[in-house]
Amino acid sequence: MLKTFVFLLFLIIISDSFSQDLFSESNQNDINKADIVAQVDTINITAEEFYYSYEFGPAFPKRNSNSKETHLNYIINEKLLALDGYNEGIIEQDYAKGIFSDIQSDLATEELFRKEILPKVEISEIEINQVIEKKLIEYEIRWLYTENEKSLEHYLIELRNAVSFDSLFYAQLNDSVFADNRQMKSSLYNIYIKNPVFAQILDTLKAGNILAPIHADDGWYIIKIDNVWKNLITNETEQNKLRSESIDALNTSKMAELSDHYIKSLFEEEKPIIKREAFNTLRSYLGKFVLTPEKYSDWRLDMKLDSALSDLGLNRGDKYPGIFLVVSTNHNYSLDEFIIWYRNREQYVKFLKSDLTEFSQSLENLIWVMVRDKMLMEIAAQKGYNKVLWVKKQSDWWRDKIAYSVYRNELAKSITLNSNEINLMKDKKESQSEIMSEKLSEKILYKILELKNKYKISINKDVLNKIKVSSENDKNAIDMYIVKRGNLIPRLAYPSIDNDWASWE
Repeated sequence: MLKTFVFLLFLIIISDSFSQDLFSESNQNDINKADIVAQVDTINITAEEFYYSYEFGPAFPKRNSNSKETHLNYIINEKLLALDGYNEGIIEQDYAKGIFSDIQSDLATEELFRKEILPKVEISEIEINQVIEKKLIEYEIRWLYTENEKSLEHYLIELRNAVSFDSLFYAQLNDSVFADNRQMKSSLYNIYIKNPVFAQILDTLKAGNILAPIHADDGWYIIKIDNVWKNLITNETEQNKLRSESIDALNTSKMAELSDHYIKSLFEEEKPIIKREAFNTLRSYLGKFVLTPEKYSDWRLDMKLDSALSDLGLNRGDKYPGIFLVVSTNHNYSLDEFIIWYRNREQYVKFLKSDLTEFSQSLENLIWVMVRDKMLMEIAAQKGYNKVLWVKKQSDWWRDKIAYSVYRNELAKSITLNSNEINLMKDKKESQSEIMSEKLSEKILYKILELKNKYKISINKDVLNKIKVSSENDKNAIDMYIVKRGNLIPRLAYPSIDNDWASWE
C-alpha cells in the first residue's frame, strides 16, 4: 500500500524559490548579472554566478582581507580542473552523467513548482497576524525523560509526594546528560512547526504548570513550563522584519501543503504497484551491501533471493533482463533504474535494520520516493522547464562543478604511497588520510600551475569590485550551509568552492 509519508517528503524551501532575485535585490542597478568577472578559456564566470557561489559558499575566503578576490581565485582553480576534466571525457562517465541529469531534473522540477504551485498560495492578514503573535510568545521549558514506564511511575510518585521538579531535574544530569539536553527556550511558533499538537497544549497553559506524561517513540517525557513571556515590538524595522518572516513561513507551509496535494494526485492517476518478486530480488541485492553478514544470514535473504528469481523464471548467474520493479498506468520502472537512482543518493539513505519487516518497509518507502522523483522529472521535462533560462544557467554551473569534482577524485585515486610515507604511518607520525591529503594538494597545485600555462585567464576587477555581497573581509564570518534535502537529490543550494581550499590559505 502507498504510504502517505511519500508526499510529505517533497518540500521546496520558499526562500530558495525566490533566490534568483537575490542578486538583483543586493546589487540593484549597479551591475548587470551577465557581466563577466573572469574568463577561463571557454568558460565565463558571470557576476551572477560569482555572487551565488560566494554567498552560499564557505566562510574562510570571507575572513580574508581581500575576500572576493580570494574566492574568485578558487573558482578559477576549479574551472581549470573542470576544463581538463572535460578534455578527459569525465562528464561522459556514467556516474557524472547520472548526477548531472539528476541535478538538472531537480532544477527543472523546482521551476515547475515555483511557476505552477507557488502562485496558488494565498495568505490573509489574519493568518499573518496569527503567526506574528506566535513568534512573539516565548516559552522556557524543562523535562524529565525516561525510556520505560517503571522509571516514569517513579517520577510520578515523587511528584505526588511533593518532591520538587527541580531536584528530579538535576538528579537526571550526569557526565553524558547535560542541562541543555533537557531544556529549551523557543517561540511558540517554532514549537508549533516541530510539533503542532504539543504547541496547542502549551498555548492553553501557564508558567509553573507540569504537563501530564507524553509518550514518544523513544520514551516518556514529563514537561514543566518554567516561564512564558511576550516580546515587545520596539520599532517599525522590527515589525517589518517579523512580518516578512511570517509571510515566508506561511508561504513555506502552504507550498508544502499544495505540493503534497499535487503529488498525491499524480499517484492517484498513475496507481503505481511494486512487483513483489522484483522487490524481493532487490531487497536481497541491497542487503548484501547494507546489512551485516549475520543479519543477512539470519533473515535468510539468500534463500529469498533464489525463490524470487525462480518466480521470475531466472537463476543466479543469469543475465537479468529488464525486470520491472514498479508498474503503473502510464509508466514502468525497472530494477536497473532504481539501482542507478539509489547509487546517486546512497550516502543520504539510512535503512532501518532492527528486523526484516522494518528493513523491508524502509526499502518500500524508498521505492515510492524514486517513483515520485521519476514522475516529477518527466512532467517538468514535458512542460519544458528544463529549458528555462534560470534552470539552464544553474545547470551549466553544476556541470562545471561536477566535472571538477569527478576529475579531482580521479587525481586522488591516482595517488600512491612510497616506502618513506608508509613508514611514517607505521611510526604513527602521520595518518594515512593526512599523507594522502598532503599529496593530493601537491598534485593539484602542480596541475593548476600546468593548466594556467595551457589556458588563458582574464579577470575584470572592475566588475568584481562592483558586486555587493553580505559579508566581506569579515574576520568573524561563520560557515552556514543551506542544503536542499527535500528535493529530488540532496545538494547545496548552489555550486560553490570546496572547503578543502582552506588548507591552501
